[in-house]
Amino acid sequence: MENPSSDTMRLGFWTPVYGNWIISKDPDTMDASFAYTRRLTLLAEELGFATVLLAEHTFNPFGPELNQQDAWTASAALAAITRNIELMPAVRPAFKHPATVAKMACSIDEISGGRAALNLVTGWWQREWEAMGLPPMPHDDRYVRSEEFLTILKGLWTQPHFSFDGRYYQIDDITLAPPPIRKPHPTIYFGGESDVAQRLAAKLADVYLINGRPVDETKTLIDQVRASAAEQGREVQFGMSAFVICRDSTTAAQEEHARLHSLRYEEPIAGVDRKAVMTRTYGYAVGHIGTNGGTAAGMVGTPQQVADQFRAFQDIGVTTFLLQFHPMLEEMERFGEDVMPRLCG
Repeated sequence: MENPSSDTMRLGFWTPVYGNWIISKDPDTMDASFAYTRRLTLLAEELGFATVLLAEHTFNPFGPELNQQDAWTASAALAAITRNIELMPAVRPAFKHPATVAKMACSIDEISGGRAALNLVTGWWQREWEAMGLPPMPHDDRYVRSEEFLTILKGLWTQPHFSFDGRYYQIDDITLAPPPIRKPHPTIYFGGESDVAQRLAAKLADVYLINGRPVDETKTLIDQVRASAAEQGREVQFGMSAFVICRDSTTAAQEEHARLHSLRYEEPIAGVDRKAVMTRTYGYAVGHIGTNGGTAAGMVGTPQQVADQFRAFQDIGVTTFLLQFHPMLEEMERFGEDVMPRLCG
């Protein structure tokens, strides 16, 4: 299996590792179980979704009493029961060594027959670091470490007897066998809005992920990263997150948005790095629902309105869409019936 192309729309979804994506603590809205993730992923695969993202945390950012699904073990389990969908667990360099991650990705790639990917997250939630006794790291230093992390991943995936001597990591003659099936290597997804994040994406990412936002603002980010990649002789694909609400009328969609928003947990997350640009823009957008931009992407409306918004983003270069719904199963089915036929036409 090869990495994504630049001309095909790819649909993906976020598994509800926190229990839901409306960020509600209401027990009736939550299901972070693997059983539910399994049902969602098999449905998504049946509908023709191309990828699934599993966010990574050790415990739930919205409350320690809330369930939190593990991204990597769930991805390995999904690899064994799916046939076509790409598996994209997130990883944070603070908590795993790159050689360990490279090997885990190789194993998922082998189990799945070449469908492994990962989403590298530099680490916006400082509280998790503190809880594990890890020292805080300044924003830009996290990107230096992330660059080393990605360089090591690519090296271990593509070169036998790989060595590396960096500021944060040292590798001495490691060969991973078997190597990945996917060529040239498992797909690397990477997001971040600061200048240093955009430069790193341009240098090493395969797909640059953008938090949902209006089309014109999305185009600005795409143009910046595309130009930076071109300076290095590279091309980068683009993906974005969005929360979808589809109803028979605009009014009904807006009413559902208001209903879901009334369930949202509004207190700020303790321990967030306020210097991270995404936390000051669309990470947890005020007045919207979902995470990573959510409904700020404007996909709230009738089936045709939602489909038109997809096309507007595709026209500026977005090809991968990572979607959130609520409730996930029922709304994914609705999306498959009402919106997907309009995207295939």
